[in-house]
Order: sequence, then C-alpha cells, then structure tokens
Amino acid sequence: MRKEFHYMLAMLVAGIYFCSCKSVQTVTEIPTDVYTVSAKEYTLLDSVAKQLPSQKHIKVEVEETNGIVRLKPVSQKLSSLEIKMSSIKNLKIYRYTFDVDVLTIPFKIRPPVKGFPQQLNPNFSAAIYLGRRRDSYRISSAKPRGSKKFKVSGVGYGYGGFIGLGAVTMNPFVTKQQLDYEYDGFVINGGFAGIYDAKKFNLGFAVGVDYLLDKNNTNWIYHGSPWFGLLFGVNLN
Repeated sequence: MRKEFHYMLAMLVAGIYFCSCKSVQTVTEIPTDVYTVSAKEYTLLDSVAKQLPSQKHIKVEVEETNGIVRLKPVSQKLSSLEIKMSSIKNLKIYRYTFDVDVLTIPFKIRPPVKGFPQQLNPNFSAAIYLGRRRDSYRISSAKPRGSKKFKVSGVGYGYGGFIGLGAVTMNPFVTKQQLDYEYDGFVINGGFAGIYDAKKFNLGFAVGVDYLLDKNNTNWIYHGSPWFGLLFGVNLN
C-alpha cells in the first residue's frame, strides 16, 4: 500500500519536474523593471564597473525596445548603457516579485488513514495563492532567423501559501459508518505550493489540508489530514 502511494506521489512530482524543464521558453519581450545581474557579466558590458569595490551583483533598471536594451544601474556610480541586443553574447538578469494567482486543484492524492487506502480524489477546488516569485531572462546570440540575431529566453517559478474552497464526497466509508447517506461536503482548504510559469498558465505542486465546514467534521477521516495535488493557475498581477 505504501509502495503504491509513493509511486503515485513520485509520478506526480516527476510530471511537475518535466513540465518545469519545458518552461524555459523563448519570450517576445522583457518586462520593464528593476533586475539583478551578476557583476561579472555586467563588467563585460561596462568596463567602468571593474573599478568599483568587489561585489557579486548589481541592481539595474531594464527597458527593452525594438532590439535595444537600456540598463540603468540603481547605483549612481555607474552610467546608463544602451546596447543592441544582437551584440550581447550572454546576459542573465532576474527579479523577485510578489505573486497573486487564482489556482484550481483538479485532483488530490490522500495518503492512507485509519485503515483506509490511499485515494485519488477528483473533487474540484479553487484557491487564492500569495507568494514570492522569481523571473529570470537570458539574452544570448543566436543564428540569424530573418532579421533577428539574438534570442531572449525566460523562466519563472515561485513558492507561497494558498487558501480556498472545495467540495468532498461524504459517505459511510469516510465517516467511520456514522452516515447512512451520501452528499457533497463543503470544505475550506489551505497549504503551501510551488509554482512554475509555463507562460500561458502556471503549473505547480501543492501540499494542503481540508477542513469540513459542517457537523460531520469530527467523523470525517480526512479532516485536517494532509494531501498532495497538482494545480493550475492564472497570474493576476
């Protein structure tokens, strides 16, 4: 029984991993914002940066327009740069932002509890996710395709907490035979999630708990017990 559960969980995590690998995609533009760049890479663009005290990273305001990227260091000791992206061999920038998503959890894997085997529950749940997100972009040279001689790739991922609502099936089997009928119970769920940005939508892995909101919560065997699930999300910000 435990081996089967571990196998199901491993398959779920593997699916998230491979999807995350594919989330490194070519993007059309870099959002204007303040980013972090390694000092080593920045000195390849601006030799003046070599004269500054040793530091690992530099904060810069980044703006991209028509194949030209403008880099304005937050530090007043460095001048702004305006560079053709086709002349950049390799430059990686990243930023951290606060993330707000609407999530759907199409199914949950519930571990064995009180003699009941592991379950794959397809009950629908929706939640609001709040967390920290990292977006990384890489500008690199590429083989000319038409008039474009550079490539911009990006990947995003984050972690945080969520809270939402859902439904669960209530019957004699999951209530220690305290019910003689079946109905759909109303639950509030919460937990933690890791999210990958697949560009058109967000994909992730969640660990959470459900709390039944009616009088049968003391008899429900999954009340407050952990579950694992796959989630999909839409970024609101």
